[in-house]
Amino acid sequence: MKNSASAKHEVIQLLLSQPVDIPVFHEVAMRLQRMMNNHSYKIEDAITLVHEDTALSSEMLRYANNTYVSGKTPITTIKNAIVRLGSQQIVNLAFTASMATCKSDNPAINTYFKKLWIHCHTVAITSAWLVVQVKQGGELLDINADEVYLAGLFHEIGKLYLLKSMDNLIKSDLLHIDMDLIYEILGELNIQQGIKVMQYWNIPEIYLKTLELLDADNWKCSKNDYMVAALRLSCKLHDYIEQGIDVTETSQEFNLVKDELIQLDVDDVAYVTDFIKAIL
Repeated sequence: MKNSASAKHEVIQLLLSQPVDIPVFHEVAMRLQRMMNNHSYKIEDAITLVHEDTALSSEMLRYANNTYVSGKTPITTIKNAIVRLGSQQIVNLAFTASMATCKSDNPAINTYFKKLWIHCHTVAITSAWLVVQVKQGGELLDINADEVYLAGLFHEIGKLYLLKSMDNLIKSDLLHIDMDLIYEILGELNIQQGIKVMQYWNIPEIYLKTLELLDADNWKCSKNDYMVAALRLSCKLHDYIEQGIDVTETSQEFNLVKDELIQLDVDDVAYVTDFIKAIL
């Protein structure tokens, strides 16, 4: 019988050998991102593209109404959504809907898909909310909250890729793995595999650089410091909440988020945890 270290090594090697072209998001979302990056798209082209998948467009409208138009006239068409929300928010909706619909016939993998979705969506919303409140010298900073939201969705793209790889391997009867090992490997390989996937799919550089700094000790070293701080804080606090840990100024966990709180000029950690709990 192989020991756990040997089994883990074999699983990691098998995962690292998988093709990087496994689609991590819906093709429509990826094409929409590329279209918007060209800055020369026509609304009619974007509408036609989104309508290629009825299920995805329906999910996009659902999230548009849940996220952006509380108390306002509902958004009922993709054209209406594009005109009212703008290109970046439409891209965000496409990726949100794409990730939310990830499913597997394998119960264990499906459970992780759901957990990953809840975490990434929570981090995306919380991070975007945090950065619009950042002040410097009493003035609000000009930070693109829509970019921060998408960075929140992307920050565990490595785990999404790994889960899809695991799912394919399990279906092919090439992989047999227990739940604890899945969790451990996802944590270890997320950043490395996420960067590889982002590079392959030509995800804009701002998201790749943010991912590189997410777990780095020297994360305060670029123009993306506020984005990185928001993601790091949102990730940690959501994890603590899920574990039932109370983060106060006297707790050990508070010291692990103190730098992020200072960077974002947040003087009350409960203010953020209450926001996250309201989302969940």
